[in-house]
Amino acid sequence: MMYVFADCELDTRTFELRRHGSVLPVERQVFDVLAYLVEHRDRLVTKEELLDRIWGDRFVSEAALNSRVMAARKAIGDNGRDQRLIKTVHGRGYRFIAPVSARDDAPSGARETRAVGPASVAAQAQEPLPEPPPQDIRIGMAPDGVNIAYAVTGEGPPLVKAANWLSHLEFDWRSPVWRHWLEELARYHRLIRYDPRGTGLSDWEAADVSWEARVRDLETVVEAAGVERFALFGMSGGGALAVAYAARHPERVSHLILYGAYVRGWRKRAKSQDEFEEEEALLTLMKAGWGRDSPTYRQIFASDFIPGATWEHMRWFNDLCRVSASPENAVAFHRTSGDIDVSDLLSQVRVPTLVLHGRGDLVVPFEEGRALAAGISGARFVPLESPNHILLEDEPAWRVFLGEVRAFLGVRDVSEARVGHDHMHAILFTDIEGSTELMSRLGDRAARDLLREYEAIARDAFALQGGREVKALGDGFMATFHSAVRALECAVAIQRRVAERGTAEALRVRIGINAGEPIPERDDLFGSAVNLAARLAAQAEGGTILVCDVVRQLVTGKGFVFEDRGLAVFKGFPEPVRVFELGWRP
Repeated sequence: MMYVFADCELDTRTFELRRHGSVLPVERQVFDVLAYLVEHRDRLVTKEELLDRIWGDRFVSEAALNSRVMAARKAIGDNGRDQRLIKTVHGRGYRFIAPVSARDDAPSGARETRAVGPASVAAQAQEPLPEPPPQDIRIGMAPDGVNIAYAVTGEGPPLVKAANWLSHLEFDWRSPVWRHWLEELARYHRLIRYDPRGTGLSDWEAADVSWEARVRDLETVVEAAGVERFALFGMSGGGALAVAYAARHPERVSHLILYGAYVRGWRKRAKSQDEFEEEEALLTLMKAGWGRDSPTYRQIFASDFIPGATWEHMRWFNDLCRVSASPENAVAFHRTSGDIDVSDLLSQVRVPTLVLHGRGDLVVPFEEGRALAAGISGARFVPLESPNHILLEDEPAWRVFLGEVRAFLGVRDVSEARVGHDHMHAILFTDIEGSTELMSRLGDRAARDLLREYEAIARDAFALQGGREVKALGDGFMATFHSAVRALECAVAIQRRVAERGTAEALRVRIGINAGEPIPERDDLFGSAVNLAARLAAQAEGGTILVCDVVRQLVTGKGFVFEDRGLAVFKGFPEPVRVFELGWRP
C-alpha cells in the first residue's frame, strides 16, 4: 500500500519512505512505528499497543519508543513542538493527524522489481555517494577457461583480498555495506580484489564452482596481477580460500588476515539434524527469493549478515544480491561452501596471522574464529563486540578492527609506502640486452614482431602498477611512479612475463630503478636522478633488476629481497654508487 501525506510517500510494499521524491534511510523500527500510526490514523494508538505490535514479547522501555517516534517525526519534517503530523496524547499514546491518501497502484518513480546497476541504485539514495576512486579492472583466465575479473586500486604494498560470497567490483564501491571496507583496505595499500566465478563481472556461466576451482581463481588473479609477495585478507568464505593459498604458497604471503572466517562449512559443522535442515531451508528460500524486491526475503538474508542494519542497508544488500549473482549461482556457491573443511591445512600455515571475529556473528559462529586461531601456529585472536557478520562503519567494533589490522600490517603513515612529495619519482628504465645483434639476426619483420610483444608486456605492467610511460627508447622505455614499491613490482612483473613467454626466441631484459627529483620539461624528465636510473639499466645483465640504495631504503620492510652488488662507478657521478640487485622468482 502507498500512503501519501504532506510531502512524503510511505510505501509498505517496498518498505520505503520517500520525501520530495528521494528515498530516506530510516531504521526498521522507525519505519514500522510510522507505518502503524498511518495505517491506524482513524484513532488513538496507545503506547502499550505500539510496544506490543512493534517489539512483541521483547521488553523495551518507553524511552526506546519515544526515540523512534522522535526519529519518525524528524524524517517526515515534523517535531515534538509543532506536532503537525504526529500528535502526542500525553500519558496515553499517539495519533497520526495529517490528511492521508492511500492507493494500491505503484507510484511514479517507485523502483521496478528488476535487476539494477550501480548507477541507478545510487540515484535512489537520499544523497548520492561520492564517485568511486579510479580502479583498473582487468581479466585473467583460469586454467579451465573461465574469465575472472579483478581490480587494482590504491598505492603502496600489495594487499590481495580473497573473494567472499557476494561481490561486484563496480557496485561494491557504491554500497554503504562495503564502501568503507574497500576505502580502508586501499588507503595504505595497492588493493587487488576479484569477483569469483559465477558472480559480478566474472563469467556467470561456469560449469565448475567447486572449492578447488575457487582456489585456482585466487591463484589466477595473483599471477595475472604480477605480485610477488603480498599481504592476504580473507573474510567469511574468503578466509578458507586465504588459508588454502597461504598453506600452498607460503613464500608469497607476508601476512594473513582472517575476519569472520571459518574452518568448516555449514554442512561440516552442523551439530544436529535441525541445524542441517535450517540450512537446506535457506537454500530453498534462496531459489525462490534471491534478489527479489520483497521485504520478507530481504529481511531473511540481510538480518543474519547485518542484524544492526537500517532499511537503507537492507535495500543495498538486496540490490547487491541481484547484481552479483543469479539465484542458481548463489545456491550453488552456498551448497559447495557447506562442504569446505580446512582443518588439515591449518598446521601448514607458517606466516604471521591475525584472526578477528564478532562474538555475536549469526552467519559464522564465534567458535569457528577461535578454532582458526588455535590451529594456526602463532596466530593472534581478537574478539570483536559485534553481532554483525559485515561490520558497519559507525559501530565501535569497526574502529577496533581498523586499529588491529593497521598495527598488524605495520601501517604508520598514509605516505609510508610512497616515494614522498609530488616532486619525487621512482624512475625505471628498461633495455633489451644485445638488441642490435638480435634484430640483425632475426630480420626486420620478425624483429618488429618481437619488439611489439615486449612493448605490450612492458606497457601492461606500467598500467597495472600506475606508472607513466615517459618515452619509448627504441628497445626500451623510461617510466615513472609515485611509489617505489610499485616501480619494483612493475619491474618484477616485466621480468616474469618475459621469462614465461614460452617462445623459441630468447628475450633478455635489463632494468634499472632510481628515486629522486627529476627536472620536468614538457613531457620529459631530466637530471641526475634520471641519468642514474639509465646507468643502472645499462649496468644490469639480462634478466636482472638493479636499484640504488635510496630505493632499497624506501621499501624496507615491504618483503623485497636484495643482494648487495657493491660499489659501481658511473659516468657523470663523482662518487661511487652502491648497487643492489632485486631478487625475483621466474
